[in-house]
Amino acid sequence: MSSSKPKHVLAFDIYGTILDTSSIAAALQPLLAVDAATAAQLSQLWRRYQLEYTWRLNSMGTYEPFDVVTRRALEHALAEHGLAPDARTLAHAMAAYSRLPAFADAAPALHALAALPHVEVVVFSNGTEEMVTAALAAGALAPRARRMFLADAVRTYKPARALYDALVRFVNSDGAEDDVPADRVWLVSGNPFDVTGARSAGLQAIWVDRPGRGWVDRASTFEPSTVVRGLGEIVDFVRSL
Repeated sequence: MSSSKPKHVLAFDIYGTILDTSSIAAALQPLLAVDAATAAQLSQLWRRYQLEYTWRLNSMGTYEPFDVVTRRALEHALAEHGLAPDARTLAHAMAAYSRLPAFADAAPALHALAALPHVEVVVFSNGTEEMVTAALAAGALAPRARRMFLADAVRTYKPARALYDALVRFVNSDGAEDDVPADRVWLVSGNPFDVTGARSAGLQAIWVDRPGRGWVDRASTFEPSTVVRGLGEIVDFVRSL
């Protein structure tokens, strides 16, 4: 990659950053024969338990693939609402999750970033290779990132430091003459726990604050390197690096 500027790596989270996880409510409503409000609540609970389960597994020093975690989180959310759908319905819900729509700004931003000679875009996700590949293909986003680094490689989940450290090693495994230091590896995420995890490991982090509510996370003193309202803003920011 020839450029007068130093190379920067943008490591994009996908769930909640590129893909709209809340949109699964639209698929759950007819599938489970529930009203819109219940579908929205189920969507939120599913996402909550999906993340909570990964943190529990990290704390216990164990690991289950993200598709297993995601299905179990769905079953938990449904059980809280007194729902016990059959295996076929659960399979349809999981299939819908693999086709989550991308936010409208995702494809244009990734396209513009791919054209910058001093930038490499990497997909960085808790998802399994099958999940991430299917999701990117469904959103016509697969060609926008040449490489991906996933939690399966380390068998631990965000925000464990080991995963961010391994990401830095991964981006420097392509045989390039000059390594990219951690402070030129930029996590891009809409998830505060992901941002604090990256910052604690010495990476930079761009927080995507779509609602515009501002940073309120108090789990640690670590904060984003910069904040954007959408992925399009990242293009101009990165051009200035």
